[in-house]
Amino acid sequence: MAFTKGNPDMHDGKTPYTVEISLDERGMGRISSLLAAGVGVGVPGPCRLDAFLGDILGLDPGYVRDRLRTIFVNGQPVDDITRAMLAPGDELALSVAMPGLVGICMRLDSPFKSFRGDITHGRAASRSHADGHCGMVTLKLFNFIALEIGPGLLTRGVTISAERLLRAVGDGDGILAARYGDADCEVPALVAQLAQRPDAPHFVRAMRNTPL
Repeated sequence: MAFTKGNPDMHDGKTPYTVEISLDERGMGRISSLLAAGVGVGVPGPCRLDAFLGDILGLDPGYVRDRLRTIFVNGQPVDDITRAMLAPGDELALSVAMPGLVGICMRLDSPFKSFRGDITHGRAASRSHADGHCGMVTLKLFNFIALEIGPGLLTRGVTISAERLLRAVGDGDGILAARYGDADCEVPALVAQLAQRPDAPHFVRAMRNTPL
């Protein structure tokens, strides 16, 4: 089981525009393609990586231990999730174990981690904004991790720009129902709303075959 029970709502409370869409299997696959490029997840401030994975993403500790074997923070491989820190402005990438010698070197607490030099997280400079303020972490999911936790993540909601959402589902293919803000709407109305503010961040919940 990837998620614990009672996962938290991930709306950061700041993103003014909200979208809820119910999708068929094809539509869910199209919006899931956004996960590798990165989606926004709200954080209350700097936190430990293990707390982010468990408390904010709601991932089961056993799943984190067994499946998340390659983790990067700001492009730097992580060895210890209990010591690595995340803060608003950071980028987090999650993957299963990658193949080959390079993949082995980049894994969590790899026996060959000495070959990485100074790129290991915590040794090189971080771009974290550790000022105690809430904000957004960019989360990227790859390979089986996207398949396993992506649908649950999208159901609870992520932040993306209207332009990116339009590129994924703007033709309406796969959308069963939609809501923009507090009002149900047809697909053309949803597309028109998104097109009016393409650069604006939107908090998006995407649910598979679930009536709104």
